[in-house]
Amino acid sequence: MQILSYFLNILIYLIPICCFLPFKLRIKQKLILFTILFINILLMGFALSNAGVVLLLISVCTYIAFIDSHRLMNICTVIAAYLICVLLDNIYSMAWDTLIYPIYSAEDLQSSFIYWIYMISYIALIACIFPVLSRLLHSLIHKLQVVLSRQLLLLIATNLLACLFVFLFNIIMGDMIGYTRKIVLFNCILFTCYFTVSMVLIVNILKANKEKAEMDARQDSYHRLQEYTNQIENMYSSLRSFKHDYSNILLSMSGYMETDDMEGLKRYFEKEILPTGKNISKNSAHINQLMNIRTTELKSIISAKLLYAIELNINVSIEVTNEIADIPMDTLDLTRVIGIFLDNAIEAALETDSPFLSFALVHADTEYVFIISNSFLEKGVPYASLAQPNVSTKGANRGLGLYNAHEIIAKYNSVFLDTEIQGEHFVQRLRIT
Repeated sequence: MQILSYFLNILIYLIPICCFLPFKLRIKQKLILFTILFINILLMGFALSNAGVVLLLISVCTYIAFIDSHRLMNICTVIAAYLICVLLDNIYSMAWDTLIYPIYSAEDLQSSFIYWIYMISYIALIACIFPVLSRLLHSLIHKLQVVLSRQLLLLIATNLLACLFVFLFNIIMGDMIGYTRKIVLFNCILFTCYFTVSMVLIVNILKANKEKAEMDARQDSYHRLQEYTNQIENMYSSLRSFKHDYSNILLSMSGYMETDDMEGLKRYFEKEILPTGKNISKNSAHINQLMNIRTTELKSIISAKLLYAIELNINVSIEVTNEIADIPMDTLDLTRVIGIFLDNAIEAALETDSPFLSFALVHADTEYVFIISNSFLEKGVPYASLAQPNVSTKGANRGLGLYNAHEIIAKYNSVFLDTEIQGEHFVQRLRIT
């Protein structure tokens, strides 16, 4: 029976953690976590009592932190799951004392029968409530569309640790002086109030962070639109200048024709006139391709980046043959991701002897595909690791751009990124379905 009691106590910790984690544990990982919990439950039963929960949380957080790259997020998840578990335990204990105990006789209350009913019913309650809470939590994060920065996660973690300290202090003190009905009621009220205030604070922090990110993105979009407008104005000025000089060009050509100097006319045409016409025609062709993009924010950032690449003498190829509108991804997130990819593509292309950048946007059926290809120098960095923070081909402590892009993409179930190397070209395909 003691083994069964340990098993039930393990489930009380295992179910909330598995539900709340932002990724699914594999069978092997669940077995290891089960073993860690089993060892800690044994220590709590034979020596440490409720104070052993500190060691339990440290060992579980340490293991969870090393099986996934989002270490701080996972630690916050484990702490939050434990806090909710404690809160639920106190509320359930109060309800049990009020509603169930009066039904049974004194003899029944002294037997282990009541204990088993309590444990099994409590685990059943956890198994019902935590999957729902998990979906609500993940839905809230997705709805807020927040990419949690390290600073924001540290702030949330600090708040959760403060809440955890209050909970553990009360649990350990209660273990020392005994759990009277008044103490359980006090803990229930205290835990509920403190946890509710903490959750409200965290949600408000997330909302404020989202609003700031949107404001920064709108400002960035405005600057990109200004750049795009300036590029168009410069091209228009070049075209006007070319048209203004058209009569002078004809007069200069007539001088060669009057003297029948066809060789001189040919050299003059190839050296002075043809390059100007090609430059205007080339840039106009690029702009005409981008006219098919109907989302202003997206068009402005793509135009600004690609025209900037052209100014840097990068050989730019653009293909947007179909009309593009109503892409099923938040415009703010999409412009951030594409902007990051193009910035990295331009930087990588400039490092090569023959810089090349290709951008294509294809709409087929219900799928939109962004294809960004650029020349690059192989530096021995596995491209699979570029999604990690501070990993980059540009040096130490850089690479947050690609990490942020992958964090944004991870929020969507219908957005996929494929990265590959084709010869001397680095290719990224962003598929949105």
